[in-house]
Amino acid sequence: MKKIILSAVVVAAVGYFVAYEGIWKWMVEAVDVPPDKMLVVVAKTGKEMPAGKIIAGDGEKGVRLIPYGTGRHFFNPFLYERQLHPQVVVGPGELGVVINKFGAELPPGEFLAGKDERGIQRDVLLPGTYKLNPYAFEVKIVKMVEIEPGHVGVIAARSGKTAKGQLAEEGERGVQKRVLEPGLYALNPEAYSVESIEVGFNQVTMAHAGKLPETQTTGQGVEKSRAVPGRPQKTPKDIRSVAPNKPVLGAVKFPSSDGFEITIDVTLLWQLLPSDAPEVFARYGNIHKIEENILIPQINSTARIKGSTFGAVDFIVGDKREQFQGAFQETIEKTLKEKRLQVDLALVQDTLVPDNISGPIQESRIAAEWNITNVEKTKTEAKKAQLDESVGMIRQIEQVVEYETQRLEGNTAAEREKAVNQLAAEGRLAVAELARQTASIKADTRRKIGGAEAKVVEMKGKAEGEGFAQQVAAAGSAADYNALQFAKQLPERVKLSLIYAGNGTLWTDLEKASVAPMELLRRTSSGTDSPRK
Repeated sequence: MKKIILSAVVVAAVGYFVAYEGIWKWMVEAVDVPPDKMLVVVAKTGKEMPAGKIIAGDGEKGVRLIPYGTGRHFFNPFLYERQLHPQVVVGPGELGVVINKFGAELPPGEFLAGKDERGIQRDVLLPGTYKLNPYAFEVKIVKMVEIEPGHVGVIAARSGKTAKGQLAEEGERGVQKRVLEPGLYALNPEAYSVESIEVGFNQVTMAHAGKLPETQTTGQGVEKSRAVPGRPQKTPKDIRSVAPNKPVLGAVKFPSSDGFEITIDVTLLWQLLPSDAPEVFARYGNIHKIEENILIPQINSTARIKGSTFGAVDFIVGDKREQFQGAFQETIEKTLKEKRLQVDLALVQDTLVPDNISGPIQESRIAAEWNITNVEKTKTEAKKAQLDESVGMIRQIEQVVEYETQRLEGNTAAEREKAVNQLAAEGRLAVAELARQTASIKADTRRKIGGAEAKVVEMKGKAEGEGFAQQVAAAGSAADYNALQFAKQLPERVKLSLIYAGNGTLWTDLEKASVAPMELLRRTSSGTDSPRK
């Protein structure tokens, strides 16, 4: 019996295990969460939550805070409600503002919540994917703050301590001193407001007619046709703006010193420096408010004050228009500089005066122009007559010059031929004279050379005779001189030996003898038999 009971228990346990693990758990409790979803679990059992509480803790019935991500999860459907919700996706160039639906109450005066406080969170979600329980958090997807090139971002903090000065420091409430350079910024729009301020050139145009063209180009007040002073154009003016989408405002009107209404078109080019943007924004607001509340009233005021000192005629003729232009721009620049607005150009483009003033003046100017034209025409005709006369005289002079040139060319040729012949004759005469002189010189030279040669021969013979006599005298006698000459003619290597025979036998070698050859020759020729002792 016990074995039967034990077997039944084992079979029941195995059956329970197989039924729970194989059927119930995998087919009933299992929940598959896809990649873009999250699982929120709501407990169906437990203690009731206190009033006002929306997120259940451990052992309480209600929504559990932490959701489950992608994968397979097991929850008993009788104990838990299982809900699939999309994950929070923050795309590029976006941020998520989180609103906490549970937590402690905010302190008085605060509207931005901390981590465990209920309300708008200070921190934002950057681009990415987040699993945030929709029962606990609300997420608003907003664009990041983008500051375009040519602009700066002026920041106004909505929370923090009260600023001590006109501009707030970090952590203070109000317009911040720092500005945002061009780029993308993840700033909580609930905590900060950012105004993009253009810091390049801005334009305000006030004209009595026309509108902006469809295609914006650069330039100021360019008209297709020439404007007549004192009269408006019949066709609409093509006013072009350097700032796109800026409307053309009404013209500036003011009374002249003599009570006539003057209408002028004004173009104002101005710019805001980045360093001045926070202070200007704090004082006056954005660009639209600056133009509406500062620039346009200043243009009208300056035009009335300066223009009322000039008469109506001064705006048509004379140098008074330039004086008005200079005074207008100088005043505008000085006044707006005090407001930290830089004016680059305050141009009065066109001036309109009443017809009863401009009409007579224009007619008189036209008449004066006609008179000037007629005078110039008369002068031109007189100059033309003088020119024709001068041309005729020039032609006559050209003919005379041509005749004289031909005549001079003929005379010159004859004279040149005569001169050539004369030079040739003179050359031949000079050659003949030179030949005659050359022959005379040669004859005289030969004569002188012959006499000199005879003299030389004579003197040479005389010198040779005197020299011979001196040589004979030096030798002692003619016989000695002959012996000397004979000895000179002997070869240098000849050996001469003398054998002397006297009263006995005496051999004498001439080479070893100390007697000079001249003495020996002299003794031999004189017939002396023996040397002197």
